Amino acid sequence: MADMTFPRIDITPTWGHLNAELVRLVDYVPDDKLDWSPRPELWSFRRILLHVASARDIWLRRDVKDGIDAPDVAETVQSRAEIQQAYERTWERLQAFLRDDHKLDATYTTPWETTNGHWIAFHALEHDIHHRADILHYLALLGIKTPDVGTP
Repeated sequence: MADMTFPRIDITPTWGHLNAELVRLVDYVPDDKLDWSPRPELWSFRRILLHVASARDIWLRRDVKDGIDAPDVAETVQSRAEIQQAYERTWERLQAFLRDDHKLDATYTTPWETTNGHWIAFHALEHDIHHRADILHYLALLGIKTPDVGTP
C-alpha cells in the first residue's frame, strides 16, 4: 500500500473566516424569527445557532478534556449578542486546541470511536459548515439576502 502520510495543513485561518461569517449571520436573523423553522419537526434558528457553540464546548470538554469549564450554552445564552459572544468564546477555545500539535496528534475516545485530534478538528469544522448551510437556507426561505459567504 502507498505511503498514507500527508503534510500538516493549518485550517485555522480558513476556520477563523468561517467563524467570523457565523457571527455575522446571526445579525441577519430577524428578531421575530429566532424561534422559527420551515417545518415544526426542524430545528429553529435559535436551536441551530446554540447547537453550533454547544457542540464545540462538548467536543473539547468531553473528548479532548481541555479543562475549561464553560457554562451550558443552551441554558445560559438567549440573546443575539450572547450567541455571537458564545461563537467568539468557543472559537478562542478551538484555536488553542488547533495550535497544539500534541493535542492534535493525541488519541481520544469519543462516544462513537477512538480517534485522534485531527479527526475531532475535522469533524468540528464540518459541523460548523453543515449548520452554516442550514442558517443560509432558512434565511433564503424567508427571502433574506445574505452576504457572499464563500470559504476561501
